[in-house]
Amino acid sequence: MLTISKLVPQGQGLAAVLLKRAATVAVPQAQRRSGQFEGTDSQGRTLAVSLPTGMRTGDVLLASDGSLITVQPAAGEAPDPVVIAVKVAPAPHVHGPGCGHDHGHGHSHGHDHGHGHVHGPGCGHEH
Repeated sequence: MLTISKLVPQGQGLAAVLLKRAATVAVPQAQRRSGQFEGTDSQGRTLAVSLPTGMRTGDVLLASDGSLITVQPAAGEAPDPVVIAVKVAPAPHVHGPGCGHDHGHGHSHGHDHGHGHVHGPGCGHEH
């Protein structure tokens, strides 16, 4: 039985040729979340997986003998949803009528400062 206690998220940093040759293991979603299970990989080897956190479809397990095993969803299950990190730009400051303009930003409005400020009618600032 191979023991597995290390995971490479989505195989990051591993050569594509290694990932193509890696065995696979189909893991039900509940077990992927827990990180604890016993199973059999595509090469017929018994695995004892004990990870501190769960795993996702596409993660690569590193076995005690140095072999790699790619995590797949169990038969009939969809892959885990893809999480996409999105960088959000700061929201513009909006100033309404008669703003008076002491809004605590610590800068003047004499020129374009890149913050996307929008001034309403009657603001009283030169732009």
